[in-house]
Amino acid sequence: MALLKHLLVAALFLVEFVLLLAASESSCPAFAGVPGTPGHNGSPGRDGRDGFPGPKGEKGDPGVGAQGPPGKIGPLGVVGPKGNKGNPGLPGTGVQSALVLQLQSDVKYLTDRLTAVEKVLGFQMFRKVGQKYYVSDGLKGTFEKAQKFCSDAGAKIVLPRSEDENKVLTSLQAALQSSYVYVGATDREKEGHFVDMSGQPLTFTNWKTNEPNDHKGAEDCTVTDKSGVWNDINCSSEWHVVCEL
Repeated sequence: MALLKHLLVAALFLVEFVLLLAASESSCPAFAGVPGTPGHNGSPGRDGRDGFPGPKGEKGDPGVGAQGPPGKIGPLGVVGPKGNKGNPGLPGTGVQSALVLQLQSDVKYLTDRLTAVEKVLGFQMFRKVGQKYYVSDGLKGTFEKAQKFCSDAGAKIVLPRSEDENKVLTSLQAALQSSYVYVGATDREKEGHFVDMSGQPLTFTNWKTNEPNDHKGAEDCTVTDKSGVWNDINCSSEWHVVCEL
């Protein structure tokens, strides 16, 4: 019993001491004790409500990143007015000009040759000699008619200007079975002075012996016979017509 009594008294004193100690801590400052070991984190609480938007912050620095893809092409704009004519370009070089002139000349030559060939094919008979063609349809006529016929065909009355050309005319004459063929040479302007249709002196002739003789003063035109020699004759006689292209 005595021991129990002493324990109860000790417990009572201990309680009073604790009460006094608590009272003194509420009224008098004291040094903080050593922090205890932190406890475990509790479970997260529920999300709170959104607050009011805060004030706009200052503009940030431009970002550094890759350029984005190009946007879609916009609609076409209105066509503007026509601009003023520009200044003329620099003149071409001499080499270019010479080349252009040469090409133009070549084209003209080929065009002329093609035109001539087309005309040749329109005749019944033809012979080629050098760059010329002797052509005939087997017609006969006076010297005037011979000139007109050839002119209408885009040609001129035949006039050999070399021995080779004269031989070719003779071969065509043989094919025509003709006694005489008119040649484009006359002395109408001046007796005894035969010239071509342009009034130029002849550069080649093949006169028969003792010809031209202006028989009876009425022979101002020229023909060639089967052997290829020339003779002056009356211009109103009708003989075969041969033209040259």
